[in-house]
Amino acid sequence: MKKYFNSFHWNQKINILIMVLFLIVFILFMGMIYITNKEDVILKKDLTCEFRKEVYVMDFVFKLNGEVVDNYQIDTSEVGKKKVSLSYRNRYGFVVRKSFEIEVKDVTAPIVVVDNPYIVEKDSLTDIMDNIFCADDYDDKVTCNIVGKYDLSKVGKYDLKIIAIDQSENITTREFSLHVIEEQKRTLSNHSQNLTYTNFEDIYKKYKKENTRIGLDISKWQQEVDFSRLKEQGVSFVMLKVGGQKKKGGEISVDPNFYENIDAALRNGIEVGIYFYSYATSEKEAQKQARWVLQKVKDYDITLPIAFDWENWNTFTSFHISFHTLNKIANSFLQEVEKNGYQSMLYSSKYYLDTIWYQENYTTWLAYYTKNNDYDKDYVMWQVCSDGKIDGIDGYVDIDVMYIDKFE
Repeated sequence: MKKYFNSFHWNQKINILIMVLFLIVFILFMGMIYITNKEDVILKKDLTCEFRKEVYVMDFVFKLNGEVVDNYQIDTSEVGKKKVSLSYRNRYGFVVRKSFEIEVKDVTAPIVVVDNPYIVEKDSLTDIMDNIFCADDYDDKVTCNIVGKYDLSKVGKYDLKIIAIDQSENITTREFSLHVIEEQKRTLSNHSQNLTYTNFEDIYKKYKKENTRIGLDISKWQQEVDFSRLKEQGVSFVMLKVGGQKKKGGEISVDPNFYENIDAALRNGIEVGIYFYSYATSEKEAQKQARWVLQKVKDYDITLPIAFDWENWNTFTSFHISFHTLNKIANSFLQEVEKNGYQSMLYSSKYYLDTIWYQENYTTWLAYYTKNNDYDKDYVMWQVCSDGKIDGIDGYVDIDVMYIDKFE
């Protein structure tokens, strides 16, 4: 019995010894891997990238002794330093993670648009900066100064320049000539004599296909509308203005004709979408506006998108927001709409879609008044003109083409 006990005790010692040796070997082995892995990844010297540029983890790796597990796209929507994680399978088959830091930089200079010559009347009380477009892609507080002397109380020509600088020290300079002139006499002109217009029937014949529908966007400016007559002529949808603001910080009001228009459109079997005219200066304000819209339309059968219409470009400088901030404002409105089960859409013209809006984030309603539409980005609706004429509406109306196959 004693011999058996000693033998058992000895076997236990051997097992413990084997486990200890295995643990030592394992630790040494992992230590060797760790030492080796320090040279598995060699990063590039330049660990910077541009704001909103499409970059991936491996774009910052000069050499990798192994196989990357996930070469994911890095979020570059915010300027500043950012921690990045690289996961790879090393030469021994282990998945190893290495972290490093990159810096997202704003390298785009501000945009400055100014009339040249810039004409103002003598003794004008207007700040000439009010009519100059000066804004940045990322900086809300871009500095925009006029350099040179001028006197609005004295007729003359003044050669000036604008210098715009953002917080990343990107600079734009624009030279222009300020002309101060005598006060001009105002004469009344009869704009109603303008005889040019676009016939709805012509647009229908040209653009109505199996994958398209032709419609109108309507507000109080169309006054009393005969929707039954519109239906007879082929109008299959309308985008109705539910309301909006009249100025920055202004109260929201319902379009005076909205309820009458939506009742009549739906009663005549015309599909309805909605648009809201905004002066929002923050995400919170835009979200509040979306909720206001949703409250107004909740009792109606809205089957087309609810559109966000922000187009205060003549006074954009006074808003003191960047394009980045404006896009976040639009997203706040549109996401609130979609969260409540509706489709959303951004309305804008071609120039600003190309210049300011992050189109990959939005379904787009394009305003582009041209006979040959050469716009090469995605859009689901095209506002063809603003001088449309159709029986059932006295005056002009916007005509739209909807591309059915582009809707999800």
